[in-house]
Amino acid sequence: MMTTTQWMDVVSNNLANAGTDGYKADTLAFSDVMVKKLYGNGGNGPLIGTLGNGPQGIANAIDRSVGTIKNTGNPLDCAIRTPQGMFSVQENGKMVFTRNGSFTVNADRDLVTNQGLLVLDNQGQKINLPGTERLEIDSDGQVHQGNNVVATLGIYDGEFSKSGNNIWASKDAKLMTSVSLAQGAVESSNVEPVGAMIDLIKIQRSFEMSQKSIQTQDEMTGKLFELLNRR
Repeated sequence: MMTTTQWMDVVSNNLANAGTDGYKADTLAFSDVMVKKLYGNGGNGPLIGTLGNGPQGIANAIDRSVGTIKNTGNPLDCAIRTPQGMFSVQENGKMVFTRNGSFTVNADRDLVTNQGLLVLDNQGQKINLPGTERLEIDSDGQVHQGNNVVATLGIYDGEFSKSGNNIWASKDAKLMTSVSLAQGAVESSNVEPVGAMIDLIKIQRSFEMSQKSIQTQDEMTGKLFELLNRR
């Protein structure tokens, strides 16, 4: 039941973020708890198999597959077409990462995410866009202002871990020299809502079956004590 609750938390969080652009689904790996070796002849004979005492969540992983890429018409929006790569942004003075390529320009004419975080270029600097010329980001990550290329997005790959609010951290991320972006588009969450809802129903039924099993065992134990007390 504890493992089922852990699994339910993971799936529920995925479902809650099914509409979060760039979100990557969490997964949970399981293994048997306290696997027993079974021997024949009352335990003195040859090994005849093993028996587990139930599952336990042992490892969290992240599904890095690409979500659906949807067109927005915003020339500053872009989506990474491959599972590799994260946009570099600044949060509290530190470089962090995101897959959400929904960008805009703030009051200071800096390129920012829809959370207001500064978008960084391939030199780790913020991207300032003064003037009124048309802005767009091309499929190579170059930021155009009018006829001029003013910056190139900093897109990194490496080992990433979630740090909350659709932001990722990394200790070994390296700048990618070749990227493929979808222009005027953003990447949707890779959570499949219908599948997640079906999983929740299965998990809930599993929890109820485990609960019923414990109740049945408790009732049987109680009846056993009643019979013993009658002697």
